Amino acid sequence: MRTKDESKIAAIYKATLSLVKERGLAGITMSDISREASIATGTLYIYFKNKDELIKALFCECREKSAKEYFAGVEATESFEEKMRTVFINIVRYKMTHFDVSAFLEQSYHSPFVCITDLKKKQKALNPLFALIEEGIEKKKIKNVAPDLVLSYLFGIVNEMVKKAYFSNKKLSSETTGQLYAMFRDGIR
Repeated sequence: MRTKDESKIAAIYKATLSLVKERGLAGITMSDISREASIATGTLYIYFKNKDELIKALFCECREKSAKEYFAGVEATESFEEKMRTVFINIVRYKMTHFDVSAFLEQSYHSPFVCITDLKKKQKALNPLFALIEEGIEKKKIKNVAPDLVLSYLFGIVNEMVKKAYFSNKKLSSETTGQLYAMFRDGIR
């Protein structure tokens, strides 16, 4: 059996993200993806037996990579407040610079392509974020509510602001991001 070419997988993922951002998950076919990736449709089927398998694999890849980026530069010795602020800013920055990934993940959560097993993998990728929220609750820095509520609040605020900035073709300044974080912090205190 031949080994799969990682550059072709990267091209397939990039093409899929681009098409999903433009047309949505339901609006793309394997043929569209192969054309966008500049590979033969038959070659695409060597890598993924169908669109479901491709979407699931890309979902797991995007979720794991984005979750790692959220904690870039976070030091264990920092205070809860410093860690939370860094993570918040990292999430905003990542979603702005990787809007295609953000759009793909958001659509995937609301699609039949991603099942409970895939969502459990997502949960695992976000365990460091849940641990940070639980640390804040434990240290009485944030409200004693279910971590899922805090996470939903966080991503709801960030996703809406990022979409607004993206579709109005504006950058989120550090001042705006700081104000957004202050509003988030006030809401979870």
